[in-house]
Amino acid sequence: MTKVLFITSSSFSGSTLLSFLLNTHPGIATVGEMEGWRTADLETFRCSCGELLKACPFFTSMARAFAQNGLPFDPRDFGTGYRLVSNLRINRYLTEAVPVIRSTWLETLRDAIVRHIPVLAGRIERSNRANLLFMRSALAFKGASVFVNADKSPFRLRYLRALEDIDLNVLYLTRDPRGVVMTLMENRRWDAAMATRMWIRDQENIVRVLREFPAHLHVYYEDLCDSVNEVLGRIHAFAGLPPIPFPGDFKSTEHHILGNSMRLENMGRIVRSERWKKKLTAGDLTAIRNTADTFIRDNPGHPVSGILRRYLADAPAAAPATI
Repeated sequence: MTKVLFITSSSFSGSTLLSFLLNTHPGIATVGEMEGWRTADLETFRCSCGELLKACPFFTSMARAFAQNGLPFDPRDFGTGYRLVSNLRINRYLTEAVPVIRSTWLETLRDAIVRHIPVLAGRIERSNRANLLFMRSALAFKGASVFVNADKSPFRLRYLRALEDIDLNVLYLTRDPRGVVMTLMENRRWDAAMATRMWIRDQENIVRVLREFPAHLHVYYEDLCDSVNEVLGRIHAFAGLPPIPFPGDFKSTEHHILGNSMRLENMGRIVRSERWKKKLTAGDLTAIRNTADTFIRDNPGHPVSGILRRYLADAPAAAPATI
């Protein structure tokens, strides 16, 4: 039985940091996101172990394992993603949320239909084989017992659940939406209201899918930074491992995590990022609060409303609506 801990979250919520911290445990193996690093230049891109990606001992051993099992492998694309068609938008409709109407029932029906289309079923089966081989090979390389997959998308959980001999455990990571919104504004060029709506939509999808996995563990990024040993201990116990304290520098452990630029930083200290406090304008903060208050008013008992209240309790109240 392969034990898997899956991290689901919005982008920019701290999953790379959490992957590094978890990988310091000798019983855990992870590469963070598990589909490859598509933009990597194999001549210059370095793994977090410091080696060029094409010369990294972990990824060269993975390439051998895939070749021995008749599967293609590239550090830029492990073959583990469930890409059923080349068009990215259509692929999202086939594998993630149904457009416009977000419905678990409709997605279940769609998934059943997709699995009965021979060409698509064959692509799912190939990705299933790649996922199992990658996870088992990574565990064997490190001599670990729990594989952490930090791909974030909750819809991937449905595919992993269907794999044979998988003990799947789910961790839901949440960060202050103001921090996520700021980064979305910088990277996607959205305004604050749009970025907040996208964050809320992400959480709605996560919460909806997590109803299928009731035994999940919810962790907050800020708690992880402020009380690292307490939070890591809870995660270790949830994964069935003895708790091991944070060593003080997560770079003291060898990693093969293809995350963001922090993978190459020399020091592995925990630095709680709150750039949003300086970067977001008063107008941005008002737009975030107004958008959040609208959702809370329309969905007072929704779990996402509870998360918003937790984070925005210290924020100024939204301006009253004008008529």
